[in-house]
Amino acid sequence: MPWLHILSFSVWLGANLFVLAMLWPASRSLPEAERVKAIRRNARGLNAVAATAAPLAVLSGLGGFLPGGTAAQLAAGSGYIFILTAKGVLTAVMALNHGLQAFRYHGSVDDPLDARNPWMRLLAANAVLGIVVLLLGLVLRRVAM
Repeated sequence: MPWLHILSFSVWLGANLFVLAMLWPASRSLPEAERVKAIRRNARGLNAVAATAAPLAVLSGLGGFLPGGTAAQLAAGSGYIFILTAKGVLTAVMALNHGLQAFRYHGSVDDPLDARNPWMRLLAANAVLGIVVLLLGLVLRRVAM
């Protein structure tokens, strides 16, 4: 189950980073009409990837608490519970951010070069949160050993 968790989370975070670091800057060289079409198409693709990878990441992460999983690490005072809670809360915030991107601010994709664009801000926040969640996962593995 851990390989599925790592793979699905990597796809979720990687899709966000790819759009933010590669596609968005590359779209700046396109004429405005083409840029809007390209960003809309890529936003739909990001939504599809996230809608598949995010639930898999969450469910496979919860799968670690099945009998024989990491539930034995839940000893009080180990720091494991605190890190696990922080990771869970930040993952929920990532899911909320992506929900806002996909359903509330999907129309603001039309102006991706505007620095106040809420869709792009949420995408950047998700990328940062994803990196923090990834690092918390690594710390969690370290604490569990």
